[in-house]
Amino acid sequence: MKLKMKKKYFNSFALIGLFIGLTSFLYKTTDKEPVQSSLLWKIEGNGIKNPSYLFGTMHMIEKEYFYFPAELEKIVKKSSVLVMEIAGIPDQMEVMQYVLLKDETFFDYFTPAQKDTILAWAQEKMKLDEKAFNATFSRLKPFVVVQTASQMQFMGKIESYERTLEKIATEKKIKIEGLETVADQMKIFDDLSRQKQAEMVMEGIRDGDKAADQIKLLQQMYARQNVDSMYQYIHQEGGVIATEQNVFLDQRNINWIPKIKNYASKGKAFIAVGAGHLGGENGVIRLLEKEGYKLTPVKI
Repeated sequence: MKLKMKKKYFNSFALIGLFIGLTSFLYKTTDKEPVQSSLLWKIEGNGIKNPSYLFGTMHMIEKEYFYFPAELEKIVKKSSVLVMEIAGIPDQMEVMQYVLLKDETFFDYFTPAQKDTILAWAQEKMKLDEKAFNATFSRLKPFVVVQTASQMQFMGKIESYERTLEKIATEKKIKIEGLETVADQMKIFDDLSRQKQAEMVMEGIRDGDKAADQIKLLQQMYARQNVDSMYQYIHQEGGVIATEQNVFLDQRNINWIPKIKNYASKGKAFIAVGAGHLGGENGVIRLLEKEGYKLTPVKI
């Protein structure tokens, strides 16, 4: 039983960008937004010879909301390079080296009262008693439980845009590149204080039922390709993600721009990032426009 539980949750970490992708929807708005809504944007101008494309994904989405039309697949197949947040689905062993604790255990981050709350939640939601929970999570960083709590909100059959894009690129022998590495993404969490890491876990546990409703709504907005609505959707209660918006979202977008410019200058790049990264003053769309590019929404 222990081995089965471990395998089930360890496999979920292969999509290491899931939690970062989901939380990128939960940031503050500004008074400047894209004029039109679309998941797909054509990048032109600024001296590039061939247009590239920017596509907003949900890193994990229920099958009923998954939409990948033939015209989108055609654009991907004609691309010279596929650029994602990380270069394809990471190897499980690579991920494990970043999520394992070295000289402490999971519960070292929590007070006795918080530990009791976590164990009660694990018993109710995952059917794990204290012994089973420790066998599965004791050597793992708090982020892992946050990610597991997030993934548990998806109740139907799950699809992945990243896996679909990677499959197409592999079949067509299209090069796959990443804007970040697994180490880059995990460093975001490692750089948080121990207190904030603990707060993220407690938020995920306390707000589980509400999070399920939020994710359902976000998937509906995504299926309608309504980037503006997703951008305006605010996490009213704030929390760690809201207070650390610059770390989780803005600075990452800024860091990506030179790399996106480089890929676009070399050929027909297809750039796929979480849809929450597209909108807003510090979103990828506006940042590229500030660099002199013309971005045109493409309805699919």
